[in-house]
Amino acid sequence: MGAVARWTEELLTRAVQEMWTARAVSTRSGKHMRAIEELIINHVSDMSSSIPLTIFQGDKATIPGFYRPRKNWDIIGVHGERLVFAIEIKSQDAKKLGNNANNRNEEAVGSATDLRQVYENEILGKGDNWFPWLGYIFILEDDERRAATRDAAHKLDAAFGLDPIYGERPSYARRYHVLCERLLETGLYDGVSFMICPPSEDGRITHPDEGTGIRFSDFMQSLDDRLHEYQRFVS
Repeated sequence: MGAVARWTEELLTRAVQEMWTARAVSTRSGKHMRAIEELIINHVSDMSSSIPLTIFQGDKATIPGFYRPRKNWDIIGVHGERLVFAIEIKSQDAKKLGNNANNRNEEAVGSATDLRQVYENEILGKGDNWFPWLGYIFILEDDERRAATRDAAHKLDAAFGLDPIYGERPSYARRYHVLCERLLETGLYDGVSFMICPPSEDGRITHPDEGTGIRFSDFMQSLDDRLHEYQRFVS
């Protein structure tokens, strides 16, 4: 495999800024993530040059489902009839935090759980020893509203209290941070990245504290390692 990475922090920042610009226009077409997708695809193409991977995006990146007929991922890599990897990319602006926070959690857990059942039940991968690498990226708008809390998150008359990891009144940023850490810790996803970035041209990406394993560099390193493993698998 190639040894030169195609992504840098500068290119990542530019891609995220392009995403926010496109997202401000519309999210319905799904093309607002294209700059980030292309950044990953260019890198994968370099790192897997010895393997003829076919990359699919958008409606073409469709995988059979178990609890539903099908699931569209943002990027999938295919070699022959084998799914090598699948990546989901989500973003959240500050205006709709209260409406979408729980939905984002359920989508992330559901997508990985569904795909794992597809393989457990041999809808894909029948007779094969390869399970695809699963990746999840979440980008949160850097805005003072991300620190807000909802009263529903902490009810004094609730039957049970919250998991202490969240604190008594967790911010939305804290909730998403814990989500991403646990998606990785539980093995639902092999690579996870959580980023916070303002939608301004000079905005810089911030990551969680070092050592959490959910920085974009951790995500890409995990993908690289899995592509190297796949090369050995098919050799």
